[in-house]
Amino acid sequence: MLPLRKGLVFRCLNFKFERLFRISNFAVSVCFCLSLSSCGTLWTSKKQYAGMDRLLADGDFSAAAAQIKHNKRTRYQAKDRALYYLDIGMLEHYLGDFKKSNESLETAEQAMEEARVKSVSRAAASVMLNDNALVYSGEDYENIYVNIFKALNYIALNKTDDAFVEIRRIDEKLKVLQDYYWKIAQQYNESKQTDEPFAPKKSRFLDSALGRWLSLFLYRAENNRDDARIDLEKIREAWALQPDIYNFSPPDLTDALKQPAANHVKVSFLGFTGQAPEKRADTLWIHTQENRIFISASEEGRYGGQNLSRVTTFHWPGITAGYTFKFQMPYIEKRKSRVTEVRVKIDGKSGPQFGRIESLENAAKETFEIQKPLIYLKTITRTVVKGIAAEQVRKDAEKKWGESGGLLAGLLAGAAVGVTENADLRISRFFPAEACIAETELRPGKHQIEFEYYGSGGTLLHTDRIGTIDVHKDKLNLVESAYLN
Repeated sequence: MLPLRKGLVFRCLNFKFERLFRISNFAVSVCFCLSLSSCGTLWTSKKQYAGMDRLLADGDFSAAAAQIKHNKRTRYQAKDRALYYLDIGMLEHYLGDFKKSNESLETAEQAMEEARVKSVSRAAASVMLNDNALVYSGEDYENIYVNIFKALNYIALNKTDDAFVEIRRIDEKLKVLQDYYWKIAQQYNESKQTDEPFAPKKSRFLDSALGRWLSLFLYRAENNRDDARIDLEKIREAWALQPDIYNFSPPDLTDALKQPAANHVKVSFLGFTGQAPEKRADTLWIHTQENRIFISASEEGRYGGQNLSRVTTFHWPGITAGYTFKFQMPYIEKRKSRVTEVRVKIDGKSGPQFGRIESLENAAKETFEIQKPLIYLKTITRTVVKGIAAEQVRKDAEKKWGESGGLLAGLLAGAAVGVTENADLRISRFFPAEACIAETELRPGKHQIEFEYYGSGGTLLHTDRIGTIDVHKDKLNLVESAYLN
């Protein structure tokens, strides 16, 4: 069955049907013509990512960045500004161009913020717009983790104060995440388009263990033991309070606050693996009877990764029998990583053991659940309104031009509905799926570092030869690597 409570969403659709259909036949026809003429903006293009899995499996971030830049003007539209700068900013980070990466990620963050401010003020007006036609405001997890990578850029540039600012932004965004969707719900409710109040799903992403670990890392470098201790406690709480996100064993942080031995410096390692989830679409069907709507899917149909084994029905005043409409719903699907273990070699010898600190893919899936009722409500409402309008076009054409004219008009109008009802599958391509950490103590000076990524059966998949690092007691000694496979 659909993963949405009937009392939450289905009652929201119980509104006065006639309010939505006071549109002249001429206006309806014009809307369909405009929909067809601008249909290029109403589906998600992923052609800029063709062959990207192979490049990432080879660890070739340079070629990946070149491909994204080449497609900037052809595959990314003006409404995809945030998406482009998230994509290129992440690749610039992996390439070690930290200053340029922060410029790109800052542009992406500003674009997401502007789109989110507008989405609240224009929520009611956008009910009838396909999400693909709207400016991309970013997935919630993107809006949170962009600050993680900006902080890492600043750490690499040895700018501690700026890194702290980014870490604090993560906490601020998590605190207002629920409020953002409540404001959108309020706009819907004030528009009187529903008879029952709409409410988003409750957020269960309360804190980021990776963000807390970076904060601990920075406080420890400043010898601020009290604040570092608080962050350590918050990391442990993450596993207790957010079991859906942290559904794996926590890393061993027993020695996180331990002072290094004499003439030694603590060195931290951070490895990113896998690829963040992608959006996929399920096709669902609306069938109508008098004052009632049925939603169904084929046997293989899925919604949100769950099999649809039963038909869902709910009351819809004013609807007549005999209509069948098709619509799409997006859901988040994880990509399976080939990496099962990360190791580090220091001066040719095996280094410390890694432990997982964050599942970005779990956070992506969890935060998407918050907005799912909103997407569902908008999509059903929009599909029914367009479908009824298309049927009216057919009836009017049949009266004027006969049965054959009505058939042709109905086919064209129906095609317009199909063209304009595609799920919004936009999502940034280059966030990792997981993050793991390790720490050790080294003598100050130069050391050779290699990250090794292993798959099932102990197969070595990739070696990232970091090269020589200079360990110094007055530096932020963090070594980072990524393998998105």
